[in-house]
Amino acid sequence: MLRGLAQFAGVHLYNEAGDVLYATSQLLSVHTVAGGHRTFYLPKEAEVVYDLFEKRTVVEHTDQFEVNLPPRSTTLYYTGGSELLTRLPTA
Repeated sequence: MLRGLAQFAGVHLYNEAGDVLYATSQLLSVHTVAGGHRTFYLPKEAEVVYDLFEKRTVVEHTDQFEVNLPPRSTTLYYTGGSELLTRLPTA
C-alpha cells in the first residue's frame, strides 16, 4: 500500500521487488532475502554503474540496469561519473 501511495505521489521507485534499498545521489545499496533477477531504475542517467564489492563495471550510460542477485546478499553500486573510478584502490 505504501509503495502505491508513494508512486501516486511521484516518489521515485528504484525497483518493484520489495528489497531493502538505501540510495544517495551516487550510491545504491540493496539487500535481498530471496535474490534473483532485478531491474533497477535510477532517477537520472549515470555515466557508470559500478559494483563496489565485486569491483566491476555493470553498465555505462544508463538510467536503468539489470542484475541477478544471490539470495541473502547485500550489494553496493556506485552510480555516477567514471572519473571517480580512477581513484579507487585496485587491491
